[in-house]
Amino acid sequence: MKCLQLVFFLGISIFTATSRVTIPGTANIRFPTVQLNEGGDYNASTGVFTCRIPGHYWFSSTITKIASNNIGYVSCVVLNNGNHKLGMYTDPVTDETAAYSMSTSAGFHLRLGDRVQVGDCRNQDHIYNDADTVFSGILIKPDV
Repeated sequence: MKCLQLVFFLGISIFTATSRVTIPGTANIRFPTVQLNEGGDYNASTGVFTCRIPGHYWFSSTITKIASNNIGYVSCVVLNNGNHKLGMYTDPVTDETAAYSMSTSAGFHLRLGDRVQVGDCRNQDHIYNDADTVFSGILIKPDV
């Protein structure tokens, strides 16, 4: 009950954003189509989630490679304060004309101001710019 009371006091933090836009001059991407952003902790202009409520979070991302025989692989990572935490990689062996998805998800303990984003993407021009590409996160348990 104490945890529920604290969540009620602090609010909630949950977001889902889709599509893909390359951040100029970087290997990072942002997800401009916000489906849900309760708590306002995800910034669609930068692609960065900033922790407002310290605690345990669950993040997930799915990146889908465009069907193309021009490039075989696509990779991205989930970054926490600029550090690589979760990798995603697809390198079709038999049929480079098919679309392939790569996904990752994990729990993180975040402190106030910690930043999580998807970045260090290779061959990002070959990532779908639609709802097949998604980044989301949710506060599981705030620190008490």
